[in-house]
Amino acid sequence: MMVMPYGDDRLILILQVDHSKVTGWFAAHWGNDNFARPSPYAAMVLAAQEHDTGWWDWEIKPQLNAEGLPPDYIGSIKHLGGKVWLDFYRHGIERLAEQDSYAGYIVSLHSDGLLTQGRGLLPYMPDYKVYPEVLEFLAEQEKYRAELMEQLKVSPEYRDHLSDEQLWTNFKLMEVYDQMGQFVCNRYPFNNTERKNGPSNTMSNVPTPTKPGKEDTILTFNIKDESRAVVTPYPFDIDPLPVSFQARVMPKRPYGNQSEFLGEYYRAEKITINYSLYSH
Repeated sequence: MMVMPYGDDRLILILQVDHSKVTGWFAAHWGNDNFARPSPYAAMVLAAQEHDTGWWDWEIKPQLNAEGLPPDYIGSIKHLGGKVWLDFYRHGIERLAEQDSYAGYIVSLHSDGLLTQGRGLLPYMPDYKVYPEVLEFLAEQEKYRAELMEQLKVSPEYRDHLSDEQLWTNFKLMEVYDQMGQFVCNRYPFNNTERKNGPSNTMSNVPTPTKPGKEDTILTFNIKDESRAVVTPYPFDIDPLPVSFQARVMPKRPYGNQSEFLGEYYRAEKITINYSLYSH
């Protein structure tokens, strides 16, 4: 979950499963005269929409950190414990692949990127390959993707979308969608400057695919006020693009035990955050 201050005495919590929906919204509206629509479209939108839904296993009953506070998502593989994070991410990938093998393949690649500095695209992130359980997970996922690839090669729907070039393009798109989803969801109001970690306003300089045969670009989010930002170059099919997601409001204090925390968590006021993204 994304955890941030909300005034002096409250916290805003945005669940990863809600962030995931925002990420899918970006993918669904991606494409205009300067940006190609993701292809295969439905599978890529589904991958973006579901990429973090493995977190559901944890977020239905989240645990406090050592300080008695709800933990922020940054560095979660460490403070939740490697096994916890790897288990729920594995479950999310497998659940998605049961519905759509291409989407499952892309999210498996994304899980690899979360542990390997974005496969070279995100050098600011920690490299978790120093942990034996991570190396085991990476090897397992590589084998799992090979199994999915055999299914995809005989799929009339997907067999023409498996070139190395297209898979790399779609991996980069998945990373950009996730960076945007984090950037938009992990601050409230939009112009709040307290968040010091996570994606930059240039989406951590991830190279963003544009159209076949054209060079990648870098997206920049220029926040204008509490609810609006200008995105350049503008990649969406409507202008402005409205963005809405749910957040929980909780008291900002240490909790004495898990039961006390869960009582506040389940009773927390839910608010809808509304932002708009513009081309100019």
